[in-house]
Amino acid sequence: MAVNVQRTDLYVGMFLVATVALVAIALIATSGWGVDRYDVFVRTDNAQDVAVDTKIYMQGLEVGRVAAIAPRPVGTAGRLEFILRLSLVDRFPDGTPLRLPRGTAAEVTSGLLPGNSQLQLTVQSDSGGTLAPGDTIGMQRGTSPLEAFGALARDLKGTIEHALVSATGTMDMVRTLADSLRLATGTARRLLIATQPGAERILNSVSANLDRLQVMLDSTNTRTGLTFQQVDATLAQSQKLVTSIDSLVRLMTAMGGENRPEIAQMMVNFRNISAELGYVLEELSRRPLRFISGVKIPDSLRFVDHPRPPAHPDSAARPAAPAPDTARRPRP
Repeated sequence: MAVNVQRTDLYVGMFLVATVALVAIALIATSGWGVDRYDVFVRTDNAQDVAVDTKIYMQGLEVGRVAAIAPRPVGTAGRLEFILRLSLVDRFPDGTPLRLPRGTAAEVTSGLLPGNSQLQLTVQSDSGGTLAPGDTIGMQRGTSPLEAFGALARDLKGTIEHALVSATGTMDMVRTLADSLRLATGTARRLLIATQPGAERILNSVSANLDRLQVMLDSTNTRTGLTFQQVDATLAQSQKLVTSIDSLVRLMTAMGGENRPEIAQMMVNFRNISAELGYVLEELSRRPLRFISGVKIPDSLRFVDHPRPPAHPDSAARPAAPAPDTARRPRP
């Protein structure tokens, strides 16, 4: 029985020792023991939002933590200066050495919740060379989310106030325009009321005149139809007459080619009459109402002096007819 108790105690002790060893190993692994590190110092006049064990990031990757914060007086006015000791890893997990350029600076970024600040390492300029252990760099403070929200709220407030002022001005202009439209509408209504009786009388008069004009046009259409039929018949007969006259003129022109002045002059007259009659018929065919108003013969068709036909070639050689002997002969 005693042996079993001793064996149980042994198992419990071994379990406790293993647990303590695992916890120690976990603490060593999480605390960075056994990792090569080097220190870089930061000088600043304000250590707000920075505490020991604050994480240090470079482009989103954790590269160390704040190991210590040491204040020291500056001047005689009671001002303090803070020296932050940054514990940076010497190498990345893959063995690549971490070397910071000399233009590196630290920047404090605050989170939404208190105690959630971070220290960001940014390379502002590459002045050549890298930081050696124990070198000192400067620190600047970034805008906190609360300050950003405050600035955004102030900007939004100014924008809203400006929009309200603009909307108020627009409403005033709309109100003024509505008043002007109301006045213009009242004036137009009074003008319409004043001119309505006269406009109605004018429209009634125009309607009566249009009715009379319609009646006159209807009667004119009936009469004009008959007149136009007569004019068409007259034009057809006149065209036939002109054709006959043209044939007669050609015939008489052929007959008047033998040095007959009277016939030639008559041919000229017939030709002038034919031209004038053709012009009258053409004008009547274009505008039948000229039958009532008359057609004016242009001067170019009046007194046309046509050249006389040349003398027959045989007339010069032909001897003149002997004059008749009118003297009385003595009786035998």
